[in-house]
Amino acid sequence: MPRLLSEAGLELVASFPHVLAEIGSADFWLSAIDSFHKLIPKAGALSEKEAAGWVDGLPEDSQNGVFFGACNYYSYVATQPQAPSINTALGANKHKYRQ
Repeated sequence: MPRLLSEAGLELVASFPHVLAEIGSADFWLSAIDSFHKLIPKAGALSEKEAAGWVDGLPEDSQNGVFFGACNYYSYVATQPQAPSINTALGANKHKYRQ
């Protein structure tokens, strides 16, 4: 991401890494589990049958305290650099341009 920001003419000011992990029981992930039936086969990660077998067991894993789900998120703060003022751009030679 820092490279993409630079290529877009932006300056990275700050970054914030976040890990959302649930170990034992699911809370955040419960609402996403239903979408996995469609998303995982569409991504080519598993067949529909394999995905259903895995996804259907996740709520039970949560109830039994053996669930695990995690995802990384990254937030960035970037700014557009300020254009130099005419005085800064002319620098030490600014007196040459005075009439």
